[in-house]
Amino acid sequence: MDYTACHDCDLIVQLPTLETGQKAYCPRCGHFLAAAVKNGLEQSLALAFTALVGMMLANLFAYISFASRGREQVMTLIQSVISLYRHNNEVLALLVLAFIVVMPTLIVIAVITVLGQLLLNRRRIRYARRLGRVIFTLQSWCMPEVFLIGVLASLIKVASMATVVLGASFWAYVGFSIAFTLMFARLNRHQFWSILVPLPAPDPGNALTAKEAHLANCHVCGHLSHAEKRYCERCHSRLHLRTPNSVQITGAFLLTAGLLYVPANFLPITRTIQLGRTMDSTILGGVVYLWEDHSYGVALIIFVASVLVPILKLLALSWLSSGVARRNSRYPVERTRLFRIVEVIGRWSMVDVFVVAILVGLIQLGDILSFYPGIAALCFTGVVMITMLAAKAFDPRLIWDQIRETS
Repeated sequence: MDYTACHDCDLIVQLPTLETGQKAYCPRCGHFLAAAVKNGLEQSLALAFTALVGMMLANLFAYISFASRGREQVMTLIQSVISLYRHNNEVLALLVLAFIVVMPTLIVIAVITVLGQLLLNRRRIRYARRLGRVIFTLQSWCMPEVFLIGVLASLIKVASMATVVLGASFWAYVGFSIAFTLMFARLNRHQFWSILVPLPAPDPGNALTAKEAHLANCHVCGHLSHAEKRYCERCHSRLHLRTPNSVQITGAFLLTAGLLYVPANFLPITRTIQLGRTMDSTILGGVVYLWEDHSYGVALIIFVASVLVPILKLLALSWLSSGVARRNSRYPVERTRLFRIVEVIGRWSMVDVFVVAILVGLIQLGDILSFYPGIAALCFTGVVMITMLAAKAFDPRLIWDQIRETS
């Protein structure tokens, strides 16, 4: 038996020995706690190797080729980043590179390094804790599957203008994305850390929550440590009973994101030159174009991801923060579920930014047909990133603290 605390409501849970295929959930808020996966580490290692090969192949060959009026252009995966950089969008270029190549590759290499040595029965793995923190800290910032949706949307947008051919690197990146997603599906956080650094949690006694037992729950590995310790005994991450100034920091992020949301939606996100004619397009303009082109599914995806989701995230996090500030103790389960939804869907708003990256990297045919990034692309990236940071700054355990204080 092992003790842990729910990341969302802070309830102390005594985890039983799970059989293969079994999962453990928090009995109070329903948050997923742990799972027993048969040969999970071995499968994760194999999938990590597959993902690494896929990433290498994705950078060796043509990603997409585009032909119009007798002129052809071939784009590699990195070309989308290079084109943004050349058009004076250095920050946006570096962010796209980090989200679709750098951070996913770092995670895959870290998984191979740690699990490879672990399965070879090495008693001491060098830098194991640091690499473990890299794996689970950068996970939410990796967006290969979101990038693929952006590729699909951009292809539908230009399919009527010219001939588009998917290259070998595109299919290699699809393979990488599938392997990368499955790798995390088989790599259970609790199982990973329990095997990597086996360390029993202190006995919480009769306390209901970790805070009542004066225990801090590590947000990286889930280990319970005495609150007076500044760093987790297992992974050496910084410990807090509650995220310091959670509501204030979340509010500051939301205010910043709200201010950026206005130019992100009203300024042009792309500038198109076709047969010498210049046309600016906003996010909503792109949705209308896809809808009028009868690409209803993609238009709906872009509208939901780029227009609806950001504003709903802003409203949801504002409501949750306001509830904590007003010490509202009603509907804690529903509010916690809302927070989980906000946390999960946040990065999918990057679809439109990736559409811009693909169009700019692929279509540069001079006055015949060319795409250029607009200022709204950087503003919208800021909205997505800042709302993700706002979700990370918000501590959902504060929702449940109100119940204990008012009961």
